[in-house]
Amino acid sequence: MTRKKIIQYIAPFSIFIIIVLFIYDIWSHGTIEHPGKTGYKANCANCHGEEGEGIKALVPPLNHSDFAAKNIDSIPCWLKAGLNRPITVDGKTYDQPMYPGNLDEVQISNIINFMNGEFFNLDKNVSPQWVGERLKGCK
Repeated sequence: MTRKKIIQYIAPFSIFIIIVLFIYDIWSHGTIEHPGKTGYKANCANCHGEEGEGIKALVPPLNHSDFAAKNIDSIPCWLKAGLNRPITVDGKTYDQPMYPGNLDEVQISNIINFMNGEFFNLDKNVSPQWVGERLKGCK
């Protein structure tokens, strides 16, 4: 049997196995996790909390936050470059620096889309292109 024939027989089987594993993953976990949730957990949850509750007087909450929802156009810059100035969220002032993240436009848009639905109650999805335009204006 030639190498080409072997590949012709193995390739469909490999694709079948991948599909079966994908279906098993959905069946065993119930849903596929939003890619923004994965990014949020890895880059934001340590400070802002799994549920966006913040850390008392140190780190502001994101859940139902007036500040984040009003400043949605600035969030890409904060995620990429950090934030190092006092901010007032829901009437409380926070002066803890937000550290910069090593994130690209796709990761940032996924995180913002997750936060929009999960914490800000905003019916808005942003694209990587939208994020790229906002990043051009970062200081």
